Amino acid sequence: MEHDMEKNPYECDSTLTGAIFMSNRATKKECLKRGVFGLPQSQAKFVSEVKAGMLLFLFEHEERKLYGVFEATSDGAMNIIPNAFRSSGMLFPAQIIFKRIWACKPLCESEFGDCIRENYYTLNKFHFGLSLKQVMRLLGLFSLKKINVGEPQNLISKSSVVKTKSIGKDALLDT
Repeated sequence: MEHDMEKNPYECDSTLTGAIFMSNRATKKECLKRGVFGLPQSQAKFVSEVKAGMLLFLFEHEERKLYGVFEATSDGAMNIIPNAFRSSGMLFPAQIIFKRIWACKPLCESEFGDCIRENYYTLNKFHFGLSLKQVMRLLGLFSLKKINVGEPQNLISKSSVVKTKSIGKDALLDT
């Protein structure tokens, strides 16, 4: 596998179906408390590609753990919550509002890395846009890590409908 050190992890292509947002320990707490993921202004284009209904995950880079499963409840935009992340001294104006749809234990990178292997461009850096296949792989792993088994399962069911940007129409999934 060839690695390009100059790549932007937030680059995405027309098959974006889900996304991974990144945080550290401090910003993870604020993300989960406020229900907002944010990135620097330089990543506004990537965030604008994230649409309501897409599945999202949060990668905490200090512990290298992936948290999920979340659903975007807004389209990505600038300064949805203007004061978000100010207490951490960071500016993350490119934002998306989300809700948690599955309460799960986090996945270590050794557990989820193979699910997104196509996204790695260095040994430990990867692109954060996810294809439908990658989202489904991650959902399979997170389904084994659920904490609240009694939660409504509005995400994966027979003939679930997932909006995909790449084809601009609904695609039926058989799980």
